[in-house]
Amino acid sequence: MEKLAIEKSTIMSYFKENYSNYIKGSPFSLQKQMPVMQLRHFIKQAVRKKNSITIQLNPTFNQTTVSECTGIATFSPYSSQLILTSLDNKTIHLINSEQIRHIRLNPNSK
Repeated sequence: MEKLAIEKSTIMSYFKENYSNYIKGSPFSLQKQMPVMQLRHFIKQAVRKKNSITIQLNPTFNQTTVSECTGIATFSPYSSQLILTSLDNKTIHLINSEQIRHIRLNPNSK
């Protein structure tokens, strides 16, 4: 019975220590705002080559912190927005070009 209690306490302590890290997500470093012409060039290149990219977004009135999203970018056929589809095809982000702070290739992309 003691062995079972020790195992449960070990599991619970591990869960308590690591749960906050899981909820927060992996931390990322704040990047400088890229020039508009450079952003346009990199976005066009990423869409054309279908590369996996990470986009860092500036804060908005809805979201007060800088955030990042990762996926494969395409241009919206009906608006000027960028469509970023996650690699597992479970999440889609619609991004206005004014929101983009920084764009970079994923290290494990094609």
